[in-house]
Amino acid sequence: MKSITLTISIVLLLCQNLFAQNNFYDTKTTAETEATIKWYFDTASIDPIEGIYKTTSGTFYKIAIKKHSSGRYLVLVLDSENKKRWKEGTVKAYIEISSAENIFSIRYILGDKSITETTAVLKLGTLLSMWLPIGLYKANEEVSFLKMYPVNKSESSKNTNGIKVTGSGFFISSDGLIATNAHVVRDAKKIEIKIPNNLGSSTYTAKLVLIDNKNDVAIIQIEDASFKEISPLPYGISENADIGEKSFTIGYPLNDVMGTNYKVTDGIISSKTGVADDIRYYQISVPIQPGNSGGPLFNSRGDIIGITTAKLNSKAIGIQTENVNYAIKAAYLSNLINMIPNIEMPRPTNELVGKELKEQIKVLKDFVCLIQVSD
Repeated sequence: MKSITLTISIVLLLCQNLFAQNNFYDTKTTAETEATIKWYFDTASIDPIEGIYKTTSGTFYKIAIKKHSSGRYLVLVLDSENKKRWKEGTVKAYIEISSAENIFSIRYILGDKSITETTAVLKLGTLLSMWLPIGLYKANEEVSFLKMYPVNKSESSKNTNGIKVTGSGFFISSDGLIATNAHVVRDAKKIEIKIPNNLGSSTYTAKLVLIDNKNDVAIIQIEDASFKEISPLPYGISENADIGEKSFTIGYPLNDVMGTNYKVTDGIISSKTGVADDIRYYQISVPIQPGNSGGPLFNSRGDIIGITTAKLNSKAIGIQTENVNYAIKAAYLSNLINMIPNIEMPRPTNELVGKELKEQIKVLKDFVCLIQVSD
C-alpha cells in the first residue's frame, strides 16, 4: 500500500513538473473595453497591425491588437465563445515585430492557458494569419483574423492639394515653438504653419522637436528664415482646473469645409477624467471637430489649461452621445517643455483677466495657428 501511495506521489510530482515545463500561464486582465479601444483607434495615429479583428472560421474570437509602451503589441480579447474563461480585456497574446515586413513573432496563450511560440503574417493590411496547435494532436493549422475596425480609408479621402492631416496649435515661446497633439504631426514628412495676421495669414515650414506619443503631446519649431519673433505671450500654463469652470478653445476645425478662418467654441470642464476615468484628460463640453486637435483649451483668465484632443465617437461605442469631448491636461505639456533646454515655462500674465470673451479672443487668436501635414 505504501508503495502504491509513493508511486502516485511520484506521478503527481512528474505531472507538476511537466506542467511547469509546458509554460502554463496566469493570464492578465486589463481595464480595456471595446469602447476604450475604439476611442484610442479614433484618436491616435496607429500602426498597420493595430485594430479590432474577428476569426474567419472555427472557434469565435473578437480581439484587439494595440501597441504597448514596451514596444510590443498586446492581443486583447473583446469577445469569445467562452466568456467565462476569456473575459473582456484579457491578454490573449503578445506580438513582436520581426526583421521581415508584416511578419511577426507571437507568444499565444491557448485555451488550456499554455503558451505557444508561433508566427503571424499581416496580408493586405486586413487579414492576420497565424499558425496554432489545434485539436487533440495539437497539429499546427492556419487561423485567420479579419480586421473589422478601423475601416481602411482609400487614398481619395486625402485632400486634393496633398495635405494628409490638419490640426491646430499654439505658441509656447515667442521664437516659434508651438504645441499640438502628437497624432497631428506624428510621422510627418512636411509640416506647414499658417499664422493669422492683418493681411490674412503667413505660412512657414516647421520641424518636430519633441513628441510624447503616449500622452499625445508634441512640440514643433518654426524653421523658416522669414519668420520673425512674435509678441510676448499673453498667457501662461495653468495645471489647475475645477469641474464646472468655464473654458473655450480657438482652432481650425474642418478647414477644407468650414473655411480657413479660426473658430471659437466654449463650454465648461465636465470632469477631471476621460474615458474609463483616464486621469490624463479633462472631459469638456467645449464642442470640437476634426481639425481642433492640438488647439489650446483656455480658462476664463485666458491661460492654457489643456490641449483639445478628441470627441467621443458615438459609432465606436454604439450609443448616441452629445457634446462629450476631451482635452489632455496642461501638466503633460509642461513635462515636455521642461525637457527643452533654455526655455522658460510660459507663466500667467493676468493680461486678460477680467476681460470679456470677445476681447480675450481678439488678443489670443494671433497665437493660435493652423497646422498642415503633407507627404
